[in-house]
Amino acid sequence: MKTWRAQLAGAVLIVVMAVSLGIEASHLPRKATASSLPSSVPIAHRTCAQAEAISDNLGTTQANDGAFSACLRVGPVAAGSYQITARSFSKTAIVGTINPPGSWITLTPPSGPPGTVVAVSAFVPGTSPESRRVLYSDLCWAGCNALAGTSEIEWSSSTPGKFTLHFTVPAAPWFTGTRVTPLRPGRYPVVVPCATTFEKPSGLCTDVGLEGYFELTGGGSGLCQTDANCAVLEASPGKGPPGTLLAVNGWAPLTGLNGGGFLQMAIEGHPPQSKLGSSLPPPIASMPFVVNAAPALASLPAMHPVTIQRTGMDPIGVDPGNSRRFAYCGNGAIKLTTNAGSTWSTISLAGVRAASAPTNYPIPGSFAASPLTCTSVALDSRYPATLYAVFSAVPRNSGPPPFYFVAYVTRNSGRTWQPVPVPAKSEMGRFGGFRVSPAGVQALFWSQATTDSSQPPAFLVEQTTDGGRTWPAASLRCPVSGPCIGLGPQDNGRCMAVGEWQAIEISTDGGQSWTSPGWPGRLGACTTSELVGLDSNGMVAVDQMGEHTLTWSSDGGSIWEDVALPLLPGADADPGNAQGSLQILPDGRLLVAGSRWYLLGSGATAWCPVAAAPQISGGEWSASPRLIGDRLFWSDPTAGAAVGVTLRSFPISGVHC
Repeated sequence: MKTWRAQLAGAVLIVVMAVSLGIEASHLPRKATASSLPSSVPIAHRTCAQAEAISDNLGTTQANDGAFSACLRVGPVAAGSYQITARSFSKTAIVGTINPPGSWITLTPPSGPPGTVVAVSAFVPGTSPESRRVLYSDLCWAGCNALAGTSEIEWSSSTPGKFTLHFTVPAAPWFTGTRVTPLRPGRYPVVVPCATTFEKPSGLCTDVGLEGYFELTGGGSGLCQTDANCAVLEASPGKGPPGTLLAVNGWAPLTGLNGGGFLQMAIEGHPPQSKLGSSLPPPIASMPFVVNAAPALASLPAMHPVTIQRTGMDPIGVDPGNSRRFAYCGNGAIKLTTNAGSTWSTISLAGVRAASAPTNYPIPGSFAASPLTCTSVALDSRYPATLYAVFSAVPRNSGPPPFYFVAYVTRNSGRTWQPVPVPAKSEMGRFGGFRVSPAGVQALFWSQATTDSSQPPAFLVEQTTDGGRTWPAASLRCPVSGPCIGLGPQDNGRCMAVGEWQAIEISTDGGQSWTSPGWPGRLGACTTSELVGLDSNGMVAVDQMGEHTLTWSSDGGSIWEDVALPLLPGADADPGNAQGSLQILPDGRLLVAGSRWYLLGSGATAWCPVAAAPQISGGEWSASPRLIGDRLFWSDPTAGAAVGVTLRSFPISGVHC
């Protein structure tokens, strides 16, 4: 599992881009601090909100004055000394034939001080209609081995081949390769390197390049007048355990034109793991950072779960008012028991085909497994003949990825089925899961309404309390006991591409309004993750494939901490091999169930094997075993052609060391 793998004696890298870095920390130059630079250095002194670093796939662009900032989350690494580094990943543009006969380029205005916005008007004869569909062009300042960026193309509607670009004159020194060029008055070339087309697959430009000149006026800048590297970084705080959010602010000579300078911010250890070796550019700035040890699970108070909510479309559904009544998605039907599994009845899915025919999501579609099998099932506590089922589908005349989740209900034990009504501001394929309680069943849908990019996507809730007859709008329901926490809708089925997830939702007013804690903001849903409510208003988030496997809060979700878990036996010998699914049992113990089962009790510092437990093939990719009554149940992915062909179980009394 990811946290345990990262904690191996060398876990050494927290990257905020998807590329691993490859230069040892001991070789990194230590740069100047802000106090040793002139007061004119424009450092932004940005602060970070928790939601700004929920992912390790973040970078930062550089402002025209050289300032940059990023929000870094310290990953699950061992305690020790590290380096925060900034590296430039700007490219060098490929230049075509400069100013061939018949072409022209003009700059308006032709001169001005740093920060001037310039319109570049140009004409290339013989421009094809296909070329005029290009929306962006490369643009260079002082040569394409210096500052390169991109600009949106505005094509003339009256003169084919005529277009306009805009750029902002640099207001700071810039890198030309690895050398810093001071910002000084003078005459500088402005180049459109490969006009009207993208670069060829060969990496060469066989088309027109255009070059004009801009006269830079004013006093320039007193920064970076020598060859010494004059970049600077600041970080707040300067140390912290895994999970700490850092605001990293800095200044450096420009690495790109028009805001196109792209910096990769990371925290590197000694030596950093790397997939690309030393081919990456050296850092332009670095500073030391100390990672403190995360609290160990054994050092925390014993966990006493009150509620456990699971991510994912679970193939097993339990009556929230009667643990002896549950169902699972079988091979071509739903299997239902009312006596804890002693006998089973069959709920037909044949009616789903007819009910889906008029919709945009026919079931089964061209890409569906045969026989038809549901993805998830839910039971109504008050109406025994009502069942709710989820299916994976794709829009008519379309194909995956992604698969979409669609919801159906039967009110007569499977004789007929109907689609669950869709809220007015949503769509059938935006269904995100059922939530069951003794009082009724809720259906969650993603909203089609657009939201600010800084806010999580909006979702809608509708609820039935009459067995699926009516579905008025509602709000998420608080659990019957414990803190008021919940999970938002699940993303569409695309685990092999970008993953699936569900947001953590917390309410402080009894469910009238809900917010996300920002970090951990969401849990993975491709494998089972859990949101657990504890007594005394505590909560735990378990995400076995997330960067932080276990996080906890003791104050109702305001502050969360990363928790270090012991390594599983053999994990150091084969750290890339996930051992199985991870979950919290109702008594607070942690269970890994897979090819072997392991248990971690309160106060324990090492996992112990559950000797009598059966093997679950591919357990880390199937839903975690679900405790129903006195047994753990799971659908067996190896029992036939489809997942959920049969149900297996193991007594909870046998889960011990």
